[in-house]
Amino acid sequence: MPEPVAKPNILKGDTVVLRRGREKGKRGTVKAVFPKDGTATVEGLNVVKRHSKQGTDGAKSAGIFEKEAPIPLSALQVIDPKTDLPTRVRRIRKDNGETVRVAVRSGEEFLAPAKGR
Repeated sequence: MPEPVAKPNILKGDTVVLRRGREKGKRGTVKAVFPKDGTATVEGLNVVKRHSKQGTDGAKSAGIFEKEAPIPLSALQVIDPKTDLPTRVRRIRKDNGETVRVAVRSGEEFLAPAKGR
């Protein structure tokens, strides 16, 4: 049985900065988050080339494709919407019982993720 995974502080649609690696300091928007793996794909970051063969009946075209590879969540930091600087994320429970994500740097609330976003 897999170990339980903590709820990620980085969600789809967030603007993040890469904290380490060859593309350190680059920013991008999160395309997908994989909590079980502890990774996320970021638009324009960690782009890799993949070679593919022709599929049967032309189902898949042959060639060299570029796609974003997953990056560990620990290597990403969310950008504060108010100060435009990297910040940590804190979860705060409001009076009505709703939990919101808040930037530690400025106290600004992050936009709630839309369903299916």
